[in-house]
Amino acid sequence: MKTNACRLSILLAFILLTQNAFSQSQNKRLFIMGNSTIDHRPDPSYNDETTVPHWVYLLAQTNNHTFAVGGDFGFLTNHDDLIFPANLGYSQNPIPGVWDSENEPFEDADVNALMITTANFIQYQAPDQPHPLDANTTIINSTEIIFDWVDNQEPGVTYYLYENWPEMDLMNAYPPTVPAQMEIDDYHDETTGSFHDWWIDYQDLILASRPDLNARLIPVGDILSKLQRDLIPTFPNQVAFEDMYEDSAPHGTKTLYFLASLVTYMAMYEEIAPLNFAVPSVIDPVVQNNYATIVNFIWDELINFNDANGMSRVFVNDITGATDVFLETNCITVFPNPSAGIFQVTGILADYNIDILDASGNVFQNLNTSAMQLSVDISTLPAGLYFIRVANKTTNVISVEQIIKMN
Repeated sequence: MKTNACRLSILLAFILLTQNAFSQSQNKRLFIMGNSTIDHRPDPSYNDETTVPHWVYLLAQTNNHTFAVGGDFGFLTNHDDLIFPANLGYSQNPIPGVWDSENEPFEDADVNALMITTANFIQYQAPDQPHPLDANTTIINSTEIIFDWVDNQEPGVTYYLYENWPEMDLMNAYPPTVPAQMEIDDYHDETTGSFHDWWIDYQDLILASRPDLNARLIPVGDILSKLQRDLIPTFPNQVAFEDMYEDSAPHGTKTLYFLASLVTYMAMYEEIAPLNFAVPSVIDPVVQNNYATIVNFIWDELINFNDANGMSRVFVNDITGATDVFLETNCITVFPNPSAGIFQVTGILADYNIDILDASGNVFQNLNTSAMQLSVDISTLPAGLYFIRVANKTTNVISVEQIIKMN
């Protein structure tokens, strides 16, 4: 695919070059109202490795970002009475907390992000219909109550809806009986189909009801199923069903929560997960060995998760440059994209300063030439997302385009 760099694209790498634009997105103080699809520790033998915040914290540390988190365990019908303790903590690292609910009001916690999720067995009922667990309310009404209260306590919070994954409808109990492949396929099709559509309807309803709060949707379950159905089967070795799920609720293994954290991290920090992250041995070896490919797959799903108008459903900022304006006729073309590491840059190159940047805005290479075509080799760089920044030497107009470096 050829990429034309003669467009004004408001991309992450360009925004990151300013000092303050992403200060909040790089420094998260998150409060979670969630259940076991985010935090699964049913008994003392479990540890933080079966929770999403544990892995998000480690990923954030690798990219030199800060992450503090706390929360309340339960369903929305437990939270919407607005009497909730901060009972989720993570001591294995330990991860900094955000709210001492026994000694300070919520407004003093300086929370800048709120994440909520629903039960994963109620999606047969529309979000604006009577709640299956409490007919006196609806999912939308409970969400409005929580969001309104938080907005009054902490204006400016970023709101996230965490799309989880559904219960399994199996012929035989799991455990001990591993589902048949047809049942597994049906499950992933449901998760990426009607279940995912329910979450899109949920976001659309809350966006219509509370447009100023701009709630973002993190499609965790949808992407987890796409990974297992579409990507992982292409690897030389496979991940067994029981290495992902421990029951039909379904609670997950450490590997599943690690993958969920990759989706969550990239959605919240609005950047590709660090490709230099050392995946620990507690994670399935297939995931360890194909980490960069998995990260790129997730990132591609996120940047293409848009509404009918082409606007991102997940990112607060404009990552993909949804509005492109043609600036000049002397265009720079980059191809192939994606690339295994060598790509061609063509055009009137003498008119431009051209830089290659990583997702954090670090310049790897500066290209200055009077030639009409240049071969650029980034094969020694890790797989991931990079950017080419083109600055006109006369007008100082800057265009930015993304480059995907494959394995």
